[in-house]
Amino acid sequence: MPLSEINEQKDTNSGLLPRILSALVMAPVAIAAVWFGSPYFDLLLFAFSAGMMWEWSRMCSPRHYKGISVVSAVALGVAMVMYVAGQEEFMAMPLAIGVIISAARSDENWLLAGFGVLYIALAALAALWLRMQDSDGLLIIMWLFLLVWATDTGGYAFGKIIGGPKLAPRFSPKKTWAGLMGGMLCAGLIGGLVTYFSADAVNWMIVAVSMVLAIVAQIGDLGESALKRHFKVKDSSNLIPGHGGLLDRADGMLSVFPVAFAIICFAGLSLR
Repeated sequence: MPLSEINEQKDTNSGLLPRILSALVMAPVAIAAVWFGSPYFDLLLFAFSAGMMWEWSRMCSPRHYKGISVVSAVALGVAMVMYVAGQEEFMAMPLAIGVIISAARSDENWLLAGFGVLYIALAALAALWLRMQDSDGLLIIMWLFLLVWATDTGGYAFGKIIGGPKLAPRFSPKKTWAGLMGGMLCAGLIGGLVTYFSADAVNWMIVAVSMVLAIVAQIGDLGESALKRHFKVKDSSNLIPGHGGLLDRADGMLSVFPVAFAIICFAGLSLR
């Protein structure tokens, strides 16, 4: 075996234990926060989102990222408090301030910097709204979590087993069309199972929406990969041992939450 392959195998094996341990810590914490709802879910959502803003600003504005990430986090925190307090009409003000300051302090990457604050904030507020939907909030969030995880797992498995043409080699050389199809099938299966156990019947509309959201999750994944390639970094950070950064773990969720919010809020979609 060539030396490069041996070293690659050693790196993979050495990183496996931290990945497993990190997952064993993160998954129960996330599930518990979702299960118990406010204020635990709100606090975890804020902390995770603030961390992602820190990672995003660190890539876009390495000279001023500390100040930008603080301003962005404060803006998000104020907006979330406003929503919980029933003052949704004022949420745009702190978000606009966070976007403007982030863009103004980021030199040539001002557009990406401002977009990142808005993108992460909207995803966080969408998740907050979804979780607070009376008795269905827990079911909705768990459905979205499971379908994104199923999309990632199915995409990896089908891509490995089937291979074939690459999906977007410019941004993510390992992703394949077979992986996308596999991720969609697994997400559709999650949609069917969730509706079967919650309403005693498979809702084929939810199955179809789940498959569409799998595509949305893949778009979010590819978008984050494109961002990292643009700034020539392998991971958004090293906050999670063996996994990279928060953005690396939540890229699919960031794109799925706002789209799910739009579908449920404006189209009246229900899981029951």
